[in-house]
Amino acid sequence: MTTWTRYVQRFAHGESVERMTFFSDAVFAIAMTLLIIELHAPEVPDAALPDALRELVPGYLTFVLSFVVVGFVWLSHHRKFAAIERYDQGLLRMNLLMLLFVASLPLPTAILGLHGDDVLAVVLYAATISLIGFLMTGMWLYAWHRGLVAASIDLAVFRLVLVQSFPIPGIFLLSIPVALLAGASAGELSWIAAVPASAVITRVYRARTEETAPA
Repeated sequence: MTTWTRYVQRFAHGESVERMTFFSDAVFAIAMTLLIIELHAPEVPDAALPDALRELVPGYLTFVLSFVVVGFVWLSHHRKFAAIERYDQGLLRMNLLMLLFVASLPLPTAILGLHGDDVLAVVLYAATISLIGFLMTGMWLYAWHRGLVAASIDLAVFRLVLVQSFPIPGIFLLSIPVALLAGASAGELSWIAAVPASAVITRVYRARTEETAPA
């Protein structure tokens, strides 16, 4: 056995993903907390408070949107790593890359809150969400093909998790050409379809698999 082989077996692979999940959870928590930092309580006279609060609405709605999206990404990460039992260097690197974009999300969120009518702000935000989502999907595919997933996860369950991974990043990706062709508001409105699309696609897929399952 070569030195490189011993190194890989000892350092590049592992049978527990606890440190990875703990670190990931910390990054998610910090990123979700930082989303609110751009919003500040208005320091204005009482008479000007209503107008000042109205000015905060776009930024607060953007914060809520990002919090919900990051929450869904965390739930997806939690589901996948409940099934992924082992790791290798490839999975570690993909997870770190995904966390890079999660940690970066407060920036496009702040830009969107300040420039929500600008197509570039919408495209930047949608691209970031898409990258996070598709990196999550890539990790699931990678873990499956590298044999890092628990033996109890069969092909049908793998495919169900995979199907659940596509709708949200897919909708945000499609919103980019929508924004470029029809404007920022149209791109933002298309995001509303992300959650219901995910629910519908999952329900349809489940129904199809139940119909074809052997009695």
